[in-house]
Amino acid sequence: MRLPDCEAVCRVPDPQVWTLAKTRRMVAACRELARFHARRSPELAALYRRRGFRPESIRTEGDLKRIPMLGVTAMKRFLLTSLPHESCVLKGTSSGTRGQKTQMWFDAASLDRCQAQLSGLWEQEGLRSAEPTNYLMFVYDPKEAKDLGIAFSDTNQQRFAPAAGVFYAVRKSRTGAWEFRKADTARTLREYASAGLPVRIFGIPGFIYEFLSGMTEPARLPPRSWMVTGGGWKAAEDKQVSREYFRELAAKMLGLDPENIRDGYGMAEHAAPYLECRRHRFHVPAYNRVYARDPVTLEVLPPGRPGLLELITPFNAMMPNLAILSTDLGALDRGRCPCGYNSPTFTLLGRGGLVKHKGCAIHAGEIVRRSS
Repeated sequence: MRLPDCEAVCRVPDPQVWTLAKTRRMVAACRELARFHARRSPELAALYRRRGFRPESIRTEGDLKRIPMLGVTAMKRFLLTSLPHESCVLKGTSSGTRGQKTQMWFDAASLDRCQAQLSGLWEQEGLRSAEPTNYLMFVYDPKEAKDLGIAFSDTNQQRFAPAAGVFYAVRKSRTGAWEFRKADTARTLREYASAGLPVRIFGIPGFIYEFLSGMTEPARLPPRSWMVTGGGWKAAEDKQVSREYFRELAAKMLGLDPENIRDGYGMAEHAAPYLECRRHRFHVPAYNRVYARDPVTLEVLPPGRPGLLELITPFNAMMPNLAILSTDLGALDRGRCPCGYNSPTFTLLGRGGLVKHKGCAIHAGEIVRRSS
């Protein structure tokens, strides 16, 4: 099984800068993967036939908008695969409840392509370092979380700087319930602040905001420290906290440079990474495409018009999730980002739909309320 165009586009350097060569490679990769899934996934093949779509028709950038989409709800209800189940080397799930979990399966080559996407993005943002680093993780301890996607993704990010120490703020109690250990976290923060090594803080914004708002006095983290949030803002937004205020609070209480406080975006059904630039805008990497679609007509909307976000990435051979329609509301931004990258940017506006999928951020909100 060879997917040379997919391999190439997932490994492009400086993915937040688009070039004609990268665009051509993206088109070729989407054609290659659509053809692959159409031959191996009966469900996707049926969808393509019903829409009158042929993978060979993907020839230009404009053709990417015509790729039939899978809805994330379908992926939460059905396990769709294009390779034998024994090809799977990693199984992840979202933290949804009440039957709304998503299973995300990876074969070895697809997982490697996803890792390459993240590597290119973090290298471009200057997050790769050889300096020993202390990690303060506001996520579920992976030894106990097992297959929760957020636990894997945050642990995975530790590979970009060698770990001197790692602390997980959310662990299970003696009764088996998840518990946010604020006192232990505060003690660890003080130890890390005085150790002199850079500190990297990862985790769900709701946990971090709850911790920061309870601090009685600021700490000052060593130079070259970073904070990268991810997993959704539900628990923080319920408290009427804007992202701008969150950054101001983090900078004040931890002594962080605001440019080193970033948010990440992703979902189990898509898995490709997005990371805010230094101007705090989400760019569309060269191996991804993002469109805002009208919730009723599914027409692609122009920049500035909010709609349901469609996400495209050609990395996963195990599952036919080349193009998915999310329940996230967003809009493509007008104009170029002042950070200097020429790739399009988009703004997240919240969740759509009558029933909200209970993912990591909502689960986090429940834990935060229990620990308050």
